[in-house]
Amino acid sequence: MKKTSPKHFLVLLLVSVHIWQASLVRPVADDYTLLRIYTQEGFAPFISYIWNNFGGNVTPAIIRALYLSASLDGSNWYGFVAFSITTSLLVVTSYLVLITWLTNRGMRQITINDLLISLFASLAFEGFFTPGLSSAYLFGAAAGVHLWPICIFLITLKLIEASSRSKSKIYFVGSLFGFIFLGFLAGNSGIAESSAIFIALIALTIGVQLSSIGKRISRFSLAINAHLLGVTSGLATIFLAPGFTNRSSRLGKLDEGTLSLITSFRSALASFSGEVLTHPIWLFAILIIPFINYRVEIDKSRARFVVVFFSLTFAMLILGSTFGYAAWHQSSGLIFLLAPVSFCLPIVSSRSRNFLTRLPSTQNRVALASVALVLIGLMFRGVAVQENRSSLWDSNLIQNHCLTIASNKSPLYGAEIRYWPIGLGIEDVNRWDWMAKEYKAWLKIIDFKDSGTCK
Repeated sequence: MKKTSPKHFLVLLLVSVHIWQASLVRPVADDYTLLRIYTQEGFAPFISYIWNNFGGNVTPAIIRALYLSASLDGSNWYGFVAFSITTSLLVVTSYLVLITWLTNRGMRQITINDLLISLFASLAFEGFFTPGLSSAYLFGAAAGVHLWPICIFLITLKLIEASSRSKSKIYFVGSLFGFIFLGFLAGNSGIAESSAIFIALIALTIGVQLSSIGKRISRFSLAINAHLLGVTSGLATIFLAPGFTNRSSRLGKLDEGTLSLITSFRSALASFSGEVLTHPIWLFAILIIPFINYRVEIDKSRARFVVVFFSLTFAMLILGSTFGYAAWHQSSGLIFLLAPVSFCLPIVSSRSRNFLTRLPSTQNRVALASVALVLIGLMFRGVAVQENRSSLWDSNLIQNHCLTIASNKSPLYGAEIRYWPIGLGIEDVNRWDWMAKEYKAWLKIIDFKDSGTCK
């Protein structure tokens, strides 16, 4: 294929969209707390704050704090941008891993088509009614907890497969420690995602043991158990931290009785079900896939694993939100799995062991164009509202700084995201007192070069 082909140009275009949206990242929600504590007290007190008030999932906080250390004074947003770009790389890599894993190929056999599919899928978070791109790439505190563990888990499965085939015993033994470490990263994140990964690994471990009764323990089994050990350690750390009990007490769901839990469960079920069922990726699955002429062999057992893992993540999100709360930023990992699940469902329902797709081409270009326009329109709507929010946030920064200096009781100018035409979106410091409190505290301890404009 020539280097000047349209596919290569499209790859560059999609990569540019990722870089563009990363450049628009500004603090939001929990970021104000991170900025205030980290700037005022330092790295260790910030991690201690998470440990004592939110739970033992300190790993995402540590990683994010290291990234954002370059942007604490508000003079630049390089740390925020770098974290968003890293998330994009994780997502695209995870999709490439899924594609090659489902088709029993190595990473060296990746084609330009695989890369295009991964890049398109990585920008397909945006729903009709949900700010998917923002939850995946703008709100890094949520992405680190809900999206990163899913990506790390899938990438680790591919690494386990490759390591199990290695002829070097030293390399394999060393990789076991790496799988434990990656397991801790995945397990020490969001409770829902970590629990889904834990259950999936338990099921995979049992399946491997049942299929190898009477045989020697395989390298694959050892590697899976090493990864499970890491996930278990990371998940246990969450529950052992004093912050887990403290946060549960603040939410008070267990003290409100059974009726309150039933109401909370119904709310969580409606929220996540609505988000999944109304997502436009189903239009892609229903209208585009039957109209594409391609031939590829899919491993049915692996396709079934993807569907089961999605179902576990969905169930754990609902269960976790029942005892907590359901919010727009919690489902980025779930939405990540929507694209592969929409493809794997017809494979799982087939009777053959390995699903060989050979779907006929059609001239129904109206359907193809309609779906493409919907997906592209939603993607650019998401980036457009982020662009608007970014410029508004920057222009409000000095004004809010001046207002804070003049009077601590002055109202703040918030930079909210509003998704047209429905008006739903992401609220900011002008609506939430806890955000405003942390934002004002941060504004007081930083020194803006343009602060002379307040005089």
